[in-house]
Amino acid sequence: MRRPQPPRWLAGRLGLATVLIVISIVLISLGQQGWLEPLEGPITVILTPIQRVITGVVIAVNNAFNAPSDLEALRAENAELEKQIADLTAENVRLTEAEAQLKVVSALLDYARSNPEWNYIAADVVGRDESLFLRFVLLNKGRQDGVDRDMIVVADQGLVGAITEVTATASKVLLITDATAAVNVRLQQARAEGVVTGQESGELRLNFISVDVDLKTGDRVITSGLGGQFPPGIVVGTVASIRKRTFDVFQEADVQATVDFDRLETVLIISDFVQPDVAPLIATPTPLP
Repeated sequence: MRRPQPPRWLAGRLGLATVLIVISIVLISLGQQGWLEPLEGPITVILTPIQRVITGVVIAVNNAFNAPSDLEALRAENAELEKQIADLTAENVRLTEAEAQLKVVSALLDYARSNPEWNYIAADVVGRDESLFLRFVLLNKGRQDGVDRDMIVVADQGLVGAITEVTATASKVLLITDATAAVNVRLQQARAEGVVTGQESGELRLNFISVDVDLKTGDRVITSGLGGQFPPGIVVGTVASIRKRTFDVFQEADVQATVDFDRLETVLIISDFVQPDVAPLIATPTPLP
């Protein structure tokens, strides 16, 4: 590696220092032989500033040649600090994500404690299958975890949907916002029963509410349990807007879902709800003679 060259100003000072050093050596030699005793006082006055100049030049030389090693040390220290910053940033990201996940799990745990009549299987959303007409989410729990078809899926905010397909390690959930989904519901305030259906837009609509019912915005919509598909008492949403005409038999309403389906991360699968088989008990029409 080529040795670094001193700057021009330093080279000039080195030349001056060399001349002064030679003069100093000559004077010291003459002084040792006793020839300069009469001139010791004046020479001391002359040599003192020269000595200061030489000392300054020596210090400058040392600083110039030590600068590269100091620069390398600073670079190494800077690299170490950058590594520490990167490590702390990664740790901060990890802790922030862990805190967010803890909040989700804590909310689900609170829901399970508030609804102890069921047993639950926690599952993470690992995929989405959303088209113009179908709305599904995919979970990382399947048959080997005790998941089966028609099991009901909830989040801490309310009803999510039902299991439609199961493999050994995964399952598919049909969301209640799907255009083919229908949920029998009850209005908590009006105490009327109707059906919430999913729309192609991903919204929810309340149907089959008599025009005589005093339907109001903000009324909470919960599952009624009729039909046996869903357990009763699970929150679906709240009435957002109402469409009512005097010459209609029924009124309609838009329902604001309590679950944010676009932000689902972890859900609970109700594992021990048995759907009652009511089909044999429903009277069949008597054939006409």
